[in-house]
Amino acid sequence: MKDRRRYPRRRESVPMSVMPAGADEGRIFISRDISAGGTFLYAKASEQLPVGTELMITPLQPTAGLMPSIKGRVVRVSPQGMGIEFSEPTVDRTT
Repeated sequence: MKDRRRYPRRRESVPMSVMPAGADEGRIFISRDISAGGTFLYAKASEQLPVGTELMITPLQPTAGLMPSIKGRVVRVSPQGMGIEFSEPTVDRTT
């Protein structure tokens, strides 16, 4: 099966502060992988946000190719976590 991703991804575990739009406080999730177009965040079913939720994501440690804060939205959920699409592609330094 051909991978149809627009951006190459890399495996990288980065703690991320995730603030849903309209929320008073955020939560911390760990990334599984990151690309210029999005990330996958590990999350238990009870912690997952609904598909379509708008977010502000802030990496809590320096990560090549990511801006200090990134707008995104939840595009899928799975038993392992949530797929997040960034609103604008970040600088791609994954290659």
